[in-house]
Amino acid sequence: MLSCVIWASERGKGCAPEEDVALYRSAAFVLHTYKLAETDQIVVLFTQEFGKLRAVARRSHSPRRHVASYYQPLMLLNAIVYGRPGQALYRMHSVDILQALRPLHEDFGLLRCGLYMTELIDVATHEREPAPELFILFHQTLEQLAQTSDAMLLLRRFELQLLTAIGYTPQLLYCAQCTRDLEARAHTFSPRLGGLLCTTCASTVRQTLTVSPEALTYLRRTLAGDTTVEPPTPLAATVQQELERLLHAHLTFCLGRELKSYAFLHL
Repeated sequence: MLSCVIWASERGKGCAPEEDVALYRSAAFVLHTYKLAETDQIVVLFTQEFGKLRAVARRSHSPRRHVASYYQPLMLLNAIVYGRPGQALYRMHSVDILQALRPLHEDFGLLRCGLYMTELIDVATHEREPAPELFILFHQTLEQLAQTSDAMLLLRRFELQLLTAIGYTPQLLYCAQCTRDLEARAHTFSPRLGGLLCTTCASTVRQTLTVSPEALTYLRRTLAGDTTVEPPTPLAATVQQELERLLHAHLTFCLGRELKSYAFLHL
């Protein structure tokens, strides 16, 4: 969907030039909301064109338009906000649903995965910094989530691609500490250093994880961009658990916090 910025001048009303406002229109997802006074709320949007924006949503007095139900995560919206450029808090002008992604709301397991992805996007992005690559990744993965037979493996792929997009790609080609080439038997990963360690460094670094050859193959294959097809044979449950532990530890260190939705993911 095309997006635009339309400048609306208030000069004709006797206002100073600095009172000019803009309308910002973009495809968007709601990341979360919180109350403002008794009836209003602040909506945190992840927009395709403008990055993360905060906007005040006033209560609708129309009995035909229950706008509050639109401000839910996991729905692709056409959102229009307005305000002076660069301000911290905008105002909602209008919102419409472009894609409801109903399967994600009707299946508790898929809902948990979708909310986990939503929090990852929220923590990994910054206010008013466009991230179109992340927006496309998020949207496409949500669409795939509604159809996949292996939601957990899809989450691992999303985590890896998100890490790459924000500059925290796990280092799997050379030692993350000394930068020497890795030996074939190097299977020790350091979340703090962000990659594999050679056998010499592995003996000196604390808080490491052991990575199986199967998990390493999947990680390298995914980082190489081979993400269009599933693995030739299904990954064993132990390998999937290993991938989850490794990526969770790496994400927690890179993002600087434990995600609240991670525990919810395993209810």
